[in-house]
Amino acid sequence: MIINRLEMYNFRQYIGHQSVDFSTDPDKNVTVLIGINTSGKTTIVRAFEWCLYGKNGFEDPVLLNSDVRANMNVGDVQETWVSVNFTHDNREYTLRRSFKYVCSERKAVSDGTVEVSLNKKPEEKLTLEYLQSDGQTKTPIDRSNITESMDRVLPRDLSDYFFFGGERISSIANRTDLSKAVRGLMRLDVLENARDHLGKVLKSFQGSIDTSGDANAQRAKDAIETYKIQLAQYEQDRTNADQQMQYWNDKEKEHSAELAKSDVEQVKKAKAERDRLERTIASEKQRLENAVKAMVDAFNTRPFVFFGMPALKKTMDLLESVKDSTECVPGMDQDSIDYLLNRGYCICGTHLDPNTLPYQRVMDERRKLPPEHIGAVVMNYKNKTEGYMAGSESFLTTLESRYKEIRSIQRTLGLLQDDYDAQAGIIIDDTDARAIEAKRKDAHAHYIEAKSDYDQATQSIGRCKENIRNCEDTISKYAKNSKKNERIYRMIAYSEAVYEWLNRTYQEKESTVRSQLQQRVNDNFSRMYHGERSIIIDDKYRVRYSDIKTEESDGLKAVKSFAFIASLVSMAKDKILDDQEMQLGQVYPLVMDAPFSNVDEIHIDNICKILPQTANQVIMAVMQKDWGYAANDLAPFVGRSYVIAKDLDAEGHEIDTSTHIVPAEV
Repeated sequence: MIINRLEMYNFRQYIGHQSVDFSTDPDKNVTVLIGINTSGKTTIVRAFEWCLYGKNGFEDPVLLNSDVRANMNVGDVQETWVSVNFTHDNREYTLRRSFKYVCSERKAVSDGTVEVSLNKKPEEKLTLEYLQSDGQTKTPIDRSNITESMDRVLPRDLSDYFFFGGERISSIANRTDLSKAVRGLMRLDVLENARDHLGKVLKSFQGSIDTSGDANAQRAKDAIETYKIQLAQYEQDRTNADQQMQYWNDKEKEHSAELAKSDVEQVKKAKAERDRLERTIASEKQRLENAVKAMVDAFNTRPFVFFGMPALKKTMDLLESVKDSTECVPGMDQDSIDYLLNRGYCICGTHLDPNTLPYQRVMDERRKLPPEHIGAVVMNYKNKTEGYMAGSESFLTTLESRYKEIRSIQRTLGLLQDDYDAQAGIIIDDTDARAIEAKRKDAHAHYIEAKSDYDQATQSIGRCKENIRNCEDTISKYAKNSKKNERIYRMIAYSEAVYEWLNRTYQEKESTVRSQLQQRVNDNFSRMYHGERSIIIDDKYRVRYSDIKTEESDGLKAVKSFAFIASLVSMAKDKILDDQEMQLGQVYPLVMDAPFSNVDEIHIDNICKILPQTANQVIMAVMQKDWGYAANDLAPFVGRSYVIAKDLDAEGHEIDTSTHIVPAEV
């Protein structure tokens, strides 16, 4: 989406018809609107939001210009409208939204002024049309399809990331819906929605299997719904616990940062040593978790052979004692012996005449062979048993080794915990730090409690999924043997194959997005921020510092948000997810009101060097004082510039309700 033009008619303080053409030059992609405070900069951003999405962010919901309203008599009709002309996928569109107001009452009030009342719900009209390839023919889009069409261009719930003011920029990187925003901006939601839809289709197919002919399958079908309800609840519990873990972890870091500010040298050293021990303990806990997993894996390697070893040995001893009566020629059967007897002589040339010793020996061998004798079966059993026993000789030794490793790590953890508590005790001895350390401990206790809830929910999810799989296997076995369900089962198999492909593709692309985003955010942040810090993007796309050293100021929040937005826009611009199979890249503009209001001069310089290079189009309404700092770096990228100016009355005073936008030289 590239914005070509904004037009307004009697919209708020912009009286009459106003038109602003924006730069679409890829090398000079910045448009600047310069104005003083209260001149109408914020109204520009809100005009976009109202026209594109119907958002009305004004305290006074009436959008009609105040002067026009004041001159209306009862029954008079006045209109205000905003139109946006933009290009999307090489096609030019014009969206126009209007309100028609009717004067319902006009009366004088006690202070000598006139009060004009308008209809509470103005008549709204919304149109969207596009130019055909001939550049002349305009084709309107049906009113019922306009919202859907705009959502395909730039969804309403993502618009906050591209149309925002200075007061909103500081909070963007701290929002809780970042995961949804990133997936939407990178068009990962296309894959996600397709996958989720197919998941519902699969459930529908599975639910349509007729299990009335099998009691086990019917019970499994009844139970699976209960398990799915439980699974949804466990997943919600885990999400809640994860949010609590993040909250209390952040709180603990904040209190640790406060302790680091203490002037007491002893407290500082103790805090630093305690933090080191905390990291070491976390590392050892991970080692312990890995060691326990390794022991479980070792135990799950043919435990039935190990515990069945005494019985297997007795069986083998018994079979050895009857070896002569059970051993047979491998690969031979009774038909082979009958062939030799009918022929009259053995393969060695010995005659096989009835009632002779060679004949009797061959008949003895025949009795061991299948199907008359179990000799062959016994031999196969012995061969497999010997293989199992040979493969389990190191079972006990491996388990003992794993257990010793676990006990060693547990002892190390105990010693580390004692040292950790000792350092914490030193901190408590400092009066100024006592309350802070108590809060830190409380936050840590809450974190451990939330982690316990998280782990418990994760285990419950695992058990629930296993129960669901068992039920599905039971139903599947019945479905395979039922001609009535044969077609449904085939559709389930096809759906599962497509679902797996979609899920695998989504996960691969999502991993690419998170990796690229963290790399770009850190790169942009290091270029914008004049301090030493790094950014971490977690699995929920939350933007965090790798450490917390000082309280985060509004200016620092703004810089972090600029780095985040610039990275998102550049990723969409570079179309990092586009491939031959699907086109997921998009082009987005940045429209900002007073973006530098909370940022100092050094950060303004740094931000201005980066923004034009990351976005396809930048439109900003800036205060005159901020433009003085930004001009040097932005001027080479400015394709169009305007001044937002209030009209003057006969005495030379500014008129707040009469503003115009005029071209300016930068």
